Amino acid sequence: MMSKLEDKLKNLPDHPGVYMMSGGDGKILYIGKATSLRQRVRSYFSGRPDRAKTALLLTKVRDLEVILTGSEIEALLLENNLIKKHRPPFNVELKDDKNYPYVRLDRNQLFPRFEVVRRRRADGARYFGPFPAVNALRATLSVLNKHFRLRRCRGERFHNRVRPCLNYQMDLCAGPCCAKVTAVEYRRLLSEAALILGGRGRPVLKSLERRMHKAAAVLDFEAAAGFRDALADLKVVLESQAIDAGRDEDLDVLGAAANADGDCILYLLTIRRGNVVGGRPFSFSAYGGRQEELPGAFLQSYYSDGGAGGRPPQVIVVSQMDEGSGVLESWLGQMRGAQVRLLVPSRGRRLQLLRLAQKNAEEHLDRQLRDDNFPETALRELARVCELKGLPEVIEGLDIANLQADCVVASLVCFRGGQADKSAYRRYRLEDAAPDDFARMAEVVRRRFSGEEGSAWPDLLLLDGGRPQLIAVERMLQDLAVSVPLVAVAKGRNRQGRKDRQVPDSFYQSGRKEALPLARRSPAARLLQQVRDEAHRFALGYHRLLRKLERETVLVEIEGVGKARARRLLQRFGSLEKIIPATPQDLVEKAGLPLAVARNVCAFLQGQEQDNGSSNNF
Repeated sequence: MMSKLEDKLKNLPDHPGVYMMSGGDGKILYIGKATSLRQRVRSYFSGRPDRAKTALLLTKVRDLEVILTGSEIEALLLENNLIKKHRPPFNVELKDDKNYPYVRLDRNQLFPRFEVVRRRRADGARYFGPFPAVNALRATLSVLNKHFRLRRCRGERFHNRVRPCLNYQMDLCAGPCCAKVTAVEYRRLLSEAALILGGRGRPVLKSLERRMHKAAAVLDFEAAAGFRDALADLKVVLESQAIDAGRDEDLDVLGAAANADGDCILYLLTIRRGNVVGGRPFSFSAYGGRQEELPGAFLQSYYSDGGAGGRPPQVIVVSQMDEGSGVLESWLGQMRGAQVRLLVPSRGRRLQLLRLAQKNAEEHLDRQLRDDNFPETALRELARVCELKGLPEVIEGLDIANLQADCVVASLVCFRGGQADKSAYRRYRLEDAAPDDFARMAEVVRRRFSGEEGSAWPDLLLLDGGRPQLIAVERMLQDLAVSVPLVAVAKGRNRQGRKDRQVPDSFYQSGRKEALPLARRSPAARLLQQVRDEAHRFALGYHRLLRKLERETVLVEIEGVGKARARRLLQRFGSLEKIIPATPQDLVEKAGLPLAVARNVCAFLQGQEQDNGSSNNF
């Protein structure tokens, strides 16, 4: 197979075209274009690859096919179509980033509204964004909806309304649901709001200013004050978007950041009329092509579907573009229907914009690397802060779940290397539970470590609670002659002693009076909180399961009631306690039980209630 590939490499033509690299199973791994197929393809197999993913690609390549084209732009078009058809794993693949929302405007509706969505679709609607700052976006939409009196209700409620909503009564909506505004006037308001959202709001501000002066001239001071307030709020919105691009123009700026291992982030800054309307990072961990080909491959893939903000007349790019930039310009011009220029600035304001995009790319690359190394970083910090002998490779977390003294359970979760190991999870049911959580934790620890070998012990045991839980478990381990480092995590509390998410959690360790010096968002604190939350989730799930089984078990003891009828009764009435006062007729009407079975249920539950007094505990 390799000799066949070598023969193809020797006989490659010096001609424009597309090349397709395939694996041993015939699946296409990578598709590329070239001005000269001979020079481009051979460059992959000569010398040392510049990226780890490129080296991985070459280890998998077993065959090569080329398609000749009449020109470079034909090669680009063919490459684009083939990538969409085959979706090779080592090519650029753009995925919707769930962290950055869009604003959708369905222009096919008679009275459209702004919708925040997480995915941009080819549905004919207009999309704004993506917007990295979600809170700022929602604040902007709130201002626009308020001052332009746009509808906010969803389609179902909008079409079924018979009278205006509360927003209309408060003069926050024009009332399109009840024909309080015409479609023409509503769309005029909507178009002004869309201009501001798209970064082109200066004409809107001038129009509002003229209306304010006109209202003041005819002594309509109430209307003038409304325009004044709208101007103040909308100026804040525009100032949050503004950036000095040097002139009132549309352009995209593509910055790049890469490290020695070949990890790369591209950051696209979208500027319309001198205002930033979006900024988004793109990560290419699976890209197997050459480093200098990545920006061009990205632009080709991004703009093939229009791009998030359309295709601008100018794109500022990094200097590491390959020799096909002229072909890419021609293709973008064809897609846009007008000239598109790829600019590589060497000075001036555009160079500053490129550096800004590159700075964002570097920041996102650093963040990605920190996240990728999170478990190791967290374990090293834990070992240092807790003064452990080595890295806590195995961490177990303990939590108790109960409803007063009824159905007390415990969970013990396990994390290996900073990742959850669900195969090592344990759960306990405490039949004769102690009256407090401290003793219950000590009991679970006794059951966990009695008879265990030292090799099975964790490197760190995390307790959900404060110092009392820590002391109780420490005493139990001393009685068992077991040595395991302990840490307890207590939820943050405000001055009134109530749990408060705004107050950071506290971490306590045996033998220390003060809490551990862990920053709120430090890797170690995040890992311990993950263990605590997972233990709580697992305990709560087990507790709910047991209570559900207990309720169903009580009902299936009744003659004529099986699991299906028991579940139906609980679904229709909500709880066992609400079934007790029901009459046989209620059970027939709501749960569809036969009358004889309904009578059996009532008789059984009333007898249980008498046996248990009035507590209704089953």
